[in-house]
Amino acid sequence: MYDAHPPGSIIKNRYRILEVLGQGGSGITYAATDRANDQLVALKELSLKGLSDWKKLELFEREAQVLEGLDHPAIPKYIDYFQVDTQRDRYFYIVQALARGRSLADLVAAGTRFSEAETRYIATEILQVLQYLHSLNPPIVHRDIKPQNIIYGDDDRIFLVDFGAVQSVYRNTIAFGSTVVGTFGYMAPEQFRGQAYPTTDLYGLGATLINLLTHQNPANLPQKRLKMDFRAAITTSDAFTNWLEGLIEPLAEERFESASTALMALTRPELATTKAISQHPAGSQIQLDYGRRHLSLKIPPAGLEKATARGHVTLAVVWNAIAWFVGLTVLPFFPLAVAVVFFVPFWAIGLAIAWRTLWASFEEIRLDISKERFTLKRRLFFWQQTQRGNVIDLERVVLETIFLRNDHPVKTLALREGIYSHQFGTALSIAEKEWLQERLDSFIQAQKE
Repeated sequence: MYDAHPPGSIIKNRYRILEVLGQGGSGITYAATDRANDQLVALKELSLKGLSDWKKLELFEREAQVLEGLDHPAIPKYIDYFQVDTQRDRYFYIVQALARGRSLADLVAAGTRFSEAETRYIATEILQVLQYLHSLNPPIVHRDIKPQNIIYGDDDRIFLVDFGAVQSVYRNTIAFGSTVVGTFGYMAPEQFRGQAYPTTDLYGLGATLINLLTHQNPANLPQKRLKMDFRAAITTSDAFTNWLEGLIEPLAEERFESASTALMALTRPELATTKAISQHPAGSQIQLDYGRRHLSLKIPPAGLEKATARGHVTLAVVWNAIAWFVGLTVLPFFPLAVAVVFFVPFWAIGLAIAWRTLWASFEEIRLDISKERFTLKRRLFFWQQTQRGNVIDLERVVLETIFLRNDHPVKTLALREGIYSHQFGTALSIAEKEWLQERLDSFIQAQKE
């Protein structure tokens, strides 16, 4: 903590301090006047001397870089970034146009009650900002949507401010060296693992709206299986309450797919479609749908064309052709016992490869997982194999190596259940296997929490 500049102070011989808008451990935000044009600005200051972590400076510089490239009426316009050296310290500054109004946090603290209509209006405005941010290349993830960072303007305009936690790299699994960024109560579960996606901002928005309706910190609300249980604390319509539920799902994949989807579900629910996983690898025929407590997977037969392209048929044909040709042409010159020892194993392996290839080409797979039970069905023509078990007994979903092809491992999906391993999906592409492994394992682990 350090002392703020007093009102009337001049920064960079240009900005006159009016008042302090907010203050943290190493930073202060001022309302100031730009003496060049008498414009009101927000002057965000970071003290080098007051830094406890160099990551804060990295975040501050990233905020300036991101803001400079943004252009949206609900985001205060970027003006300048500079530093000032004094005998005692070095200060860094970001200058933006001042969003006139009060933060939602201040309004809640003052006792303002928000109706469902007002809450819908705020949600609509912020979702439009998120549509813009998430559509950029790369997408911009705010990571700190909360009442303090949303300004309700004097003219009823809504502004999104404070991009100090912004992430500009999509699916950067470890943000800033695994730094956890956000505000407790408004952070999506994945943020505690250093991860953030566009749907992370939807969670923050949902928690913010719940705060407006309940006047409670979302962290203080009761939970049911890691999810905020807010229904008893609000009196909104069932439709709006259900919509809020779609924003705060603990699993990122179970929230609305995007700000656009959430906005459509809010403003034109008759056009909204059932949410399903759609980010599967391009061209994949896999059908994967799940909600909070049920998963359904269907993998259609690959067919000979795909199986051939992925090497399964080629391996079977080449191995069997060589094994049988050599065996049948050389066999007459060897005693029967020698033939059994040296050739029969090769023929057996060839038949096994052919049998696996048949499965890889024409197998249809169905996997259903509920809260407590799972069922895996593998069908080949008129023959079906069914495996059932308890979800609690499943350890992980992994990729297991089943054989080597040209010294490269060929892997299949596997449900690990103690000493058992339920394998399936050998003919899928590597991208499909990796995608499914991540989705299935994430879902199963969530059921056991």
